Amino acid sequence: MNNRLSVRLILIFGVLAISGAAVFIRQAEADPIAIAFYRMAFAALLMVPWAAYDLRSMKSTPIPWGVLALAGFFLALHFALWNTSLFHTSVTSSVVLVTTQPVFVTVFGALLLGEIPTGRTWAGLALALTGSAVVAFAGDAGGASRLAGNLMALGGAVMAASYFLVGRVVRRTVPVGLYGAAAYGFSALFLLAAALVFRQPLTGYSAGTWRSLFLLAFVSTVIGHTSLNWALKYLPTSMVSVSILGEPLGATLLAMILLKEPPAFLEVLGGILILTGIFIIFQQGSKENLQQSEAGGAEETSS
Repeated sequence: MNNRLSVRLILIFGVLAISGAAVFIRQAEADPIAIAFYRMAFAALLMVPWAAYDLRSMKSTPIPWGVLALAGFFLALHFALWNTSLFHTSVTSSVVLVTTQPVFVTVFGALLLGEIPTGRTWAGLALALTGSAVVAFAGDAGGASRLAGNLMALGGAVMAASYFLVGRVVRRTVPVGLYGAAAYGFSALFLLAAALVFRQPLTGYSAGTWRSLFLLAFVSTVIGHTSLNWALKYLPTSMVSVSILGEPLGATLLAMILLKEPPAFLEVLGGILILTGIFIIFQQGSKENLQQSEAGGAEETSS
């Protein structure tokens, strides 16, 4: 019981660490693509020791560098769009919309992998997309539209879904440490090129900005995501996946406390619709996985 409780506490800690990303980004006095570059660059450097260990264990196994670069490309687009959205809309809207990535994973899986959703999953998709529309077209207290920032957050969700689908393929042969370091490293290179093209300054920051950039990489990326990956060894995948839905709540609470930014009514309403829809999708997926496992066990017994 104590061991299971400790695992769940670490899982909650991981979600909280990820939830701080939006606040760290808003506190950094730098341009959005530059922030994303340093997040990925610092995270890749921090992952080097783990990646070096994985390289020794792989021995003669070929490394799909091209696919890893593709993962980094999608990740770079995800952070470039999401970071920029945070400067054009509220933390609540941005985080709620970017966490719709499971919706796009389900849609892409149906289109590209032939994984046709069930009727219940389609209902969850419809609910989540309705919530996305509510949040995307919500205005601030003065009535000004934040449509551009909200659409950027949705674009970030699409790129995150693409990154996830590529990772699902490459992680079959590449260990998580090497995968993380390579994806972060390639992402940093793409973001560096984008920052130079758009002439976003990469130096001259205050000590507080450098601190926010490092915390973004260390806390939200290395600690946060690693905690979730670690918990997968001890908890069902469905439980870990659903726990990520706590990120919008954590980000909203931190924004209220640290940025004095309370959510608007439509943001709360749309967020509830999105999270309910995604929960239905995950719940259905968990049932399907359980049925497949039971079927597989029955086949092994009969053989």
